[in-house]
Amino acid sequence: MDTETAIVYRLSAILKLPLAVARDAGNMKNFQFGEVRPHPSGKGSIGSFALHISCPWRMLSEDGIVTGSTDYYEPPAGADEPNLDDCSGGNLQRERMLALLGSYDPTTRSHISDGHRLLVTAVHADKYGGLDIELSGGLRLQVLPSGAGGENWRFFSASNDDDHFVVEGGRVIEDR
Repeated sequence: MDTETAIVYRLSAILKLPLAVARDAGNMKNFQFGEVRPHPSGKGSIGSFALHISCPWRMLSEDGIVTGSTDYYEPPAGADEPNLDDCSGGNLQRERMLALLGSYDPTTRSHISDGHRLLVTAVHADKYGGLDIELSGGLRLQVLPSGAGGENWRFFSASNDDDHFVVEGGRVIEDR
């Protein structure tokens, strides 16, 4: 199966599911889709599926870029510097994710959807490991691998943490 087909096939699992959670692990972005529930470890919460992004990404509306990976280092409105210790809105990216999802959970340090406002309506891919997730409301989450080496992004089900679909260097590698 070619890269484009493999990506669309695996990520079709999130069709019609809400974008439920957005959180950070350093500058890696973690998006969770589906119903949010407690993590099996008893620490935090998870959605039905997770998308961990280690390459450039952006959220688009019909009017342009809403936010993206480099906004992690930009100050929020009215500030001179970003505050990376403020997970609720200490940088432009977090400020915009809060506006998109609607609420913030200080316990999990995550932006949480306050409803099913952003449903996945389509998934597209390219032959270079790029990903384009269409969301209701005219939004799109685009993932843009930009290097020949290293992990770009991974996708997995919360119910099967051993089955990771990984894109490295713009190519699908064996599921881990």
